Amino acid sequence: MLDEFPKQRCEPYTLTFSTLMRGLCVNGKVDEAFGLLKRMENEGIDPDTIMFNILIAGLGKRGRFDQGIKLLEEMKFKGCDPNPGSYQEVLYCFLDAQRYVEAKGFMRWMISKGVGPSFASYKALIHGLCKENLVQDVDWGLKQMIYDKVFFRRWGCGGRFSKACLQRRAAIAVYHVRKL
Repeated sequence: MLDEFPKQRCEPYTLTFSTLMRGLCVNGKVDEAFGLLKRMENEGIDPDTIMFNILIAGLGKRGRFDQGIKLLEEMKFKGCDPNPGSYQEVLYCFLDAQRYVEAKGFMRWMISKGVGPSFASYKALIHGLCKENLVQDVDWGLKQMIYDKVFFRRWGCGGRFSKACLQRRAAIAVYHVRKL
């Protein structure tokens, strides 16, 4: 498809490559998406943050989250600053792989760098930690949500969960999380 662009007197640019990469990643063809990245760089087109986020997400969906973390470092090396979405994608890699303790560690690192995790990330982490019966880690997550002023109303279990969290009663909060 890309070979058709010059014939039509069009030159592909970053958005063209990003769109194609997203389609490849969605269809599980992450290695082909990386092939496009190489081709793009060979043609002198610099990748952007969105493109790297697409690739990190694609790696995560294929269970290749270690490569996603390496790609986060590689993008810095290439002069492309990660945005909060970049860190979120790596965090989702851990969560999707059900590696909740590592997800918590990465989340702590994100917070130390001033990048706030999303509500969905907290929710997935706490759900996973509850499944693993890691109450101390759940307690950390709940306290961090309070500190970050994440609104519990959005969770859909009303005041019971919020009240338990605010009183720092992790065991009760875990009970309400499990009901979700």
